[in-house]
Amino acid sequence: MAEHSIPKRHLNGERDQVEYEEKFDMYTEDYRGSQPVDYKIIKGPPLEHLTCICPLPPSIPSMDEIQIKTCLFLIKPFKYSPNQHGNHPKAIRREHKYIDTWDEHHVRMPCSPRNVDKNGRERWPNIVAALSDLKKKCEQRSANFDDLKKTIELCADRTYNVTCLEYLFKEIFSDEERRRFISVVLSSICSLAMNVDIICSQPPPLLRAGSKQSITMSQFQAASLLACSFFCLFPCRSGSRLKREYTYFQDPNFNALYLRGGREKVEKIRCIVHYFERIQLRKPTGVITFRRYSIPSQYVPKWSESNKPLIPVHFTTAKKIEDTECSLQVDFANRYIGGGVLNTGCVQEEIRFAICPEMIVSILVCEAMNDDECIFLIGCERYSSYRGYSKTFQYDTDYQDRSLKDNWGRKWSHVVAIDAIYFDDPLKQFDMKFIKRELLKAYTGFYSRKPTNQLAFPVATGNWGCGAFNGDRELKAIIQLMVASQTVRPMIYTAFGDKKLIESFAAVYDYLIAERVEVRDLYRYLKKFCEAREKTTLFEFI
Repeated sequence: MAEHSIPKRHLNGERDQVEYEEKFDMYTEDYRGSQPVDYKIIKGPPLEHLTCICPLPPSIPSMDEIQIKTCLFLIKPFKYSPNQHGNHPKAIRREHKYIDTWDEHHVRMPCSPRNVDKNGRERWPNIVAALSDLKKKCEQRSANFDDLKKTIELCADRTYNVTCLEYLFKEIFSDEERRRFISVVLSSICSLAMNVDIICSQPPPLLRAGSKQSITMSQFQAASLLACSFFCLFPCRSGSRLKREYTYFQDPNFNALYLRGGREKVEKIRCIVHYFERIQLRKPTGVITFRRYSIPSQYVPKWSESNKPLIPVHFTTAKKIEDTECSLQVDFANRYIGGGVLNTGCVQEEIRFAICPEMIVSILVCEAMNDDECIFLIGCERYSSYRGYSKTFQYDTDYQDRSLKDNWGRKWSHVVAIDAIYFDDPLKQFDMKFIKRELLKAYTGFYSRKPTNQLAFPVATGNWGCGAFNGDRELKAIIQLMVASQTVRPMIYTAFGDKKLIESFAAVYDYLIAERVEVRDLYRYLKKFCEAREKTTLFEFI
């Protein structure tokens, strides 16, 4: 399998940062999204015919009925009711104390008594003191940016280059935005971080590769964990302090995001700061879940034998995946979930995490994905609108996410992270062993437990693994069509701004429907195309 972009170990210093930025040059996309789209191509059944399949959040058993050991909770059993406004999820507690666990199976928390400095002294009392001092200055309206930088460095016990954070504060914010951030929002972030032992009450478990575990927490707990990332508090996650168990995890601290870089890094920080501003105005009361999943080998289809017919497909250039409601939305993920959101990356996955910052918590708990795994991010709220893409990405305005909630209190927002192979040589992808891998990865993400004769709610996807990862758009389109058909999940193909692809894919799809093609026929087409090595496109070959 091809190498992924994120190194096993994490960054320490500006020299490593330059090398890291070079690695992320692969995130350059053909379509920038900075120009207005002056055309809209929409083909196939009306979008509402697909999104109405499941207009309400999917029904699930109540929390207190869950007896599966792989379903892990940071909150007590909670049942959401839109009519009970004071009913909020509560942390699991024992005698109102923080329950510490310091091992390779859990996040090593900054508030742990075993988080010590080089002299063996507990670091948490000093962290709380530094945050308390900053909070007091904020409330007295005497704090400035240097106080923030000093606090971050005191808490992390190291010096940092925070050029991007400083640029946001001094060059982007208006006087009023600067005043509000330093006197109100920053004070709230301090409170969230210094009370993480109370808010979370215990360390989140790590979702290891192959574990098929899930972790459910409140949005407020996620906010507290993100506040710790804001101040770079999580120990053992980078540099010389990196513990072996985190080799295949990303660093959840924000120090690499603060480091010097392009304007898009500043704009990602702006999205995160806007998130903190929103939750300061109104405490979040919902629930989110991160879930690792893999398909048992006996359930993997024999593609050459599948007689499943093709499912309905809606083709559009007019929508983005995140704007497609009542669907399973695909995150074009890196193997290391979140990709470069906390560094220089700024394409589909990174943008989604920036406008939905609760997703960043998955970086804290999720190990890199295996070939047969996906990660579901359920209930994460969207807080920002944006414009542009990659180097032109910018925070635009506030976004009010009015999605309905399920009985656990999770937003009707189901996102699945599936990582495509990065091909340094694009011709390598026309090898059946790589095609089978991509079929397996997509099938793992699209899989539905619905009876095989019932339509599952649709999947919203697009040019997965293309552009930055050098995937062939036509090949990935056919792979996803096969998988969606096999899982009986209608597909919403949202190639925003890609008029040529949508028109050609829709034409090929119409031909396939007319010929009553089945999944096994598409597999045969792919096999013949790979063997023929003809100088035509896949669509032309079909």
